[in-house]
Amino acid sequence: MGTPIRHPLIDDVTSHVVRVDSRARVVRLSAPLADLLGRGRSRRRIVLVTGEASRLTVGARAALVGAGAAWAVHDDHGGLRDGLTGSPWADLGSAGTSAGPDVGDQAAEAGRAAVVQEAVGTTAQLSVDLTVLHRASHDTSLGGAVELLAEAVAASQPDRWGETEPLRRPWDRWVLTQHARHAAPELVRIVVEGPHLSGTVTARVTEHGIEETTALTLSVPTEGEGDVDGRDGDAVDAAVSRLAAALSDIARTSLPTFALVVARRGEPDRSVRAVTYPQPNPVLLLIGAPSVARLGIEATSIPVPRGVSVVGRPRLPALVVPLGDASTSGWEALHDTLEAVGPDRVADMVSGGPPESWHDDLDDPDSPEEARPGAP
Repeated sequence: MGTPIRHPLIDDVTSHVVRVDSRARVVRLSAPLADLLGRGRSRRRIVLVTGEASRLTVGARAALVGAGAAWAVHDDHGGLRDGLTGSPWADLGSAGTSAGPDVGDQAAEAGRAAVVQEAVGTTAQLSVDLTVLHRASHDTSLGGAVELLAEAVAASQPDRWGETEPLRRPWDRWVLTQHARHAAPELVRIVVEGPHLSGTVTARVTEHGIEETTALTLSVPTEGEGDVDGRDGDAVDAAVSRLAAALSDIARTSLPTFALVVARRGEPDRSVRAVTYPQPNPVLLLIGAPSVARLGIEATSIPVPRGVSVVGRPRLPALVVPLGDASTSGWEALHDTLEAVGPDRVADMVSGGPPESWHDDLDDPDSPEEARPGAP
């Protein structure tokens, strides 16, 4: 047996941590980083170590989180903290524990969180997490949700995609679908970009069909860079209204299982820096038809101030729940909605498949999805 060769990105290995140092101002999901993160989890946690000036692309952040890795930031005061949460770490060993730092046991470090800079020059954005269940059919096409959501928020379309960055493939749903088909049954995660969007699309084969998860950060077109309560607030509310209509269309043409829309402030290029951003605000929730049927959820059982919309096909109704807006926090409405669903059933709402009796509906050649080849 030969001597094991260490991955070229690895700078150090300890009992808890696989350390990867980067001085890049923009950390992208390069092919070597994607390879390292894709090797599966082990007892050692991969920790990316950068300075405060570095920022992560949406693709790099998604890959880190998906691999259970951490982002450790050395600040200008000699401290170490979680780049995503701001929580202080005493050392990299703390970053390597699955439970993360115990702030209560690190009183001397707790003050570090207070020196995290606040984000400046941010823009209004909407983050959308949407899961759609497709038939395991040759007619299935991926990427439709990206197009519909981008069009709704910014009248824009994606223009490139790839498994690693920089993205070199022009946007083409057919090519993307064939790529995922050839990789099946392995999970496929790709990064997608456009003039006003950054995100990922994940496809995996399940016992219920093909599960496509779209996670997008969409820039909201605004006339200025004012506070979210001013002109930005009006633009955000208008974009949320258009997104609600888009989710209704998706529920009519396919089978979404869950979606959450969050209004936030972020970097103009939609990257993530190790700074403090304003509190995000949940504004829309889609409870897919599988959960509505399986869990017996009714629109009248959800106690939110605004009316719940029943959308989708008559036989497969889904619910769009308004939570908040640019001037109203949606956290209480989200909490009340989840309480009404039942805390012990939330996981089923997010990941459950359709009832067995729906298989004929999913295979119905007269279904809207079949009738509209461009549907998600």
